[in-house]
Amino acid sequence: FGDLDTPPCGPGDLTVEPDQAGGSPDTLRIGVANDRTADVAPGLFQVNYDASVAFADWCNERGGIGGLPIEVVDLDARVFDVEAAMTTACAEVFAMVGGGFAQDNLEFSGKDGSDFHGCGMIDLPGFVVSAEKGDSNGQVQAVPNPGTTVANTWLRDYHEQFPETTESVTVWGELPSLEVVKNKYEAAVADVDGMDDPGDQTYPAVGATDWLPYANKLIDSGATSMTWVGDVAFLKGFLLAARQPGWGGRGVSETNIYDQQLLSAGATAEGVVARVAVHPLEEADQWPAIDQYLEMVDSSVPDGIVGPMGVQSLSAWLL
Repeated sequence: FGDLDTPPCGPGDLTVEPDQAGGSPDTLRIGVANDRTADVAPGLFQVNYDASVAFADWCNERGGIGGLPIEVVDLDARVFDVEAAMTTACAEVFAMVGGGFAQDNLEFSGKDGSDFHGCGMIDLPGFVVSAEKGDSNGQVQAVPNPGTTVANTWLRDYHEQFPETTESVTVWGELPSLEVVKNKYEAAVADVDGMDDPGDQTYPAVGATDWLPYANKLIDSGATSMTWVGDVAFLKGFLLAARQPGWGGRGVSETNIYDQQLLSAGATAEGVVARVAVHPLEEADQWPAIDQYLEMVDSSVPDGIVGPMGVQSLSAWLL
């Protein structure tokens, strides 16, 4: 794969213990957490699911994992049905790989048959959100995101390149799992010389039908920058509302906003910065693994979504 000399998939004689196999000792049933059919945010983490399907197809063509074919099990929680998705995971899959839930704190229900630890689940997530998930055991993160520490180097670089970003409001969707992300942003901004956070601002976790009141609140704060916590579709709506009255500030957020929904917004998205840990997809010709990722998704999921979140998912699968 990519420039690896030894491929991660191939023939063999591995089996799965029956009580860990979801009834399929000759198949590696892997659950992919996502929220892709959520009414509040259609397509949420679809990019992770598509990358997972593409990798499973690619791997199975080469013999699977030690001869075990991968079967992807869709753990779609639709944002608010994490317990139901975890019930499926506990009963039917060997492991969870490549995905994630917006409310991943709800994986720990404390109930028999749906609690991550209670059913002995293991996870190699494509991403984590909450402190509960980020600092839990039973998992290995390909792209670590601990719940109790935060890097600030990237925000220092952001401010150094754009020195006008002196006042940065943290705008976040009101979910318990997102509050820790908001807290991280506030701590990071406070630790950057020349940047201040004049106070956070919330918006409904289910999104808003009219973003103008929320945008006006940002404008009234006098902020020249915002740190955004939430879905890219909501960010697009927020920016459209903020640009209309003439807000010319910048926004900075996580990997998930590097998405075609925002890239297609044209001038509305100008000045927004995404924090990513992988090579840009536009430079795929320079990076064999990125190029192969794009080819895999195109082959297996012709209408699939690609993005850095998908590369993180692929990293979890390779791990």
